[in-house]
Amino acid sequence: MFFDRTFHPDEANQAFTVGRLLETGSYAYKPTDHHGPTLYYAAAPLQRAFGHNTTAELDGTLLRCTPLIFGVLALVFGALAIRRLMLKDGLSRAASWLVPALFTVTLGTSPMFAFFATDFIQETLLASFFMMAFWSAVEYLVNSSNRLTTQPPNHPTTQPPNHLTIKPGTWALLFGIACGLMFSTKETCVLSFGAAGLAGAPLLWLSRKKLAIETRDVILAAAGFLLTSVLFFSSFATNWTGVYNAFIAAPMSYLHRAAGDAASEGAAWHVHPWWQYLKWLFAGNVFLCLFTALGFLTGIFTICTRKAVTPAAKNAFVFLAACSALLLSFYSFIPYKTPWCAVQILVAMVPAALLGLYIPCSSLRSVPTMFAGALVVAVLVLAGNIPSLRAIARDPDSRDIPFNYAHSSPEVKQLASVAADAMRAAERQPQGEGRQPPFIAVALPPTDTWPFPWYNRAFEAKTGYWTKFEDLVELEKKGSRPTVVIVPMTEGHLAQALFPHLKNTKRFYIRPGVRARVFW
Repeated sequence: MFFDRTFHPDEANQAFTVGRLLETGSYAYKPTDHHGPTLYYAAAPLQRAFGHNTTAELDGTLLRCTPLIFGVLALVFGALAIRRLMLKDGLSRAASWLVPALFTVTLGTSPMFAFFATDFIQETLLASFFMMAFWSAVEYLVNSSNRLTTQPPNHPTTQPPNHLTIKPGTWALLFGIACGLMFSTKETCVLSFGAAGLAGAPLLWLSRKKLAIETRDVILAAAGFLLTSVLFFSSFATNWTGVYNAFIAAPMSYLHRAAGDAASEGAAWHVHPWWQYLKWLFAGNVFLCLFTALGFLTGIFTICTRKAVTPAAKNAFVFLAACSALLLSFYSFIPYKTPWCAVQILVAMVPAALLGLYIPCSSLRSVPTMFAGALVVAVLVLAGNIPSLRAIARDPDSRDIPFNYAHSSPEVKQLASVAADAMRAAERQPQGEGRQPPFIAVALPPTDTWPFPWYNRAFEAKTGYWTKFEDLVELEKKGSRPTVVIVPMTEGHLAQALFPHLKNTKRFYIRPGVRARVFW
């Protein structure tokens, strides 16, 4: 299943940050190599709830449950936003759930979304907070328009409310908090902010006479954003340097990386052609390609040729379609590319395509007819997505998965198991006078070491990491006799001569193309 796949190097790195948070109770945001703190603060309580309080005790399945929870929340927020649009356009309460249900099925079974929803990285959280911001923005704009159309309280035609009404200011505050959570999750949120701003500003300008946006609501949204961002990046008022790093140092660091600057560590490895995101989104998923194209073309054609179009659904379609197109353009323009970033494009693209298909059918008010149409679409969606989901579940480490990128080799688990068995055997031996405690010596380039530390976490305190073989030479000169030695495959013969007391040897892949040799 998805949870069984080998930990990606980035997942392992994030996991160790959670371990340090559990052990020390604090997290200090760094402007390079790490992202915002929301993932770590979300994962730590779940680990503590199951009695895991150290890095060695971390549970990988629980770690991956953290983004999965936020993946479900992304579906909930999106469904609530779409249902609000349906109600605004006059659908009945029963019919208003059909398009949200389709959204949940379509995005929830999308292979890319399902894959990264169980990946312990920030992308699913960022997508969830984006949908939270979209939902709160929809609610705020609907309530703002109602300000201009609501009759006075004593008007004879005014009907008593049948549900608790949330004031627009509350939605504005929630919108600001959602944006603050996005900013506190990952630096690429600025691209989402830019795409949403460019897509939404013209619509707000054209609808300005129908909205009652008050200054105090804007202030509430700004306050929600700043308060949330400062709380997280200051590690809840314990590390104010993190606030400076978030607003000043990090943007400069990631600007260099986005440009593919070779001086940015690891950036050159991820430089790809402009069309790479199209390949990650649609390669191996012809259904998603056809579904998206049909939805976008249908929505655009209907808006251009028909005057009587439901305004709420139309505006949401235009916004989401423009937002996803802009995000695709931004990410494609940046030389530095990784497939998990495409999740942000996906969560705007899927509801846009659905709304594009809904717009020409919006005049239908027959619940049985709408239900039949929704059922047909749902069957087609499942027929298109389930084969890919089954293939991923059958072999989640497969190289044939388009977005299984820079992944780890399953052999790294065997490598860690061999090292652990050797350490346990050494620990069982009597420790005589002058005998050194057992330890593991790893001499690999830092980028080639991960995710070994994750699978070796039970012996992390007894492991030393060096970056080149010459360091082991100095170690041997000091009389150290490691229990296990791990070096690149090309330096195996050197290690064998340097540590003749190690009698066993074996070769393992840590990642495709990164082969190591272990001596014990």
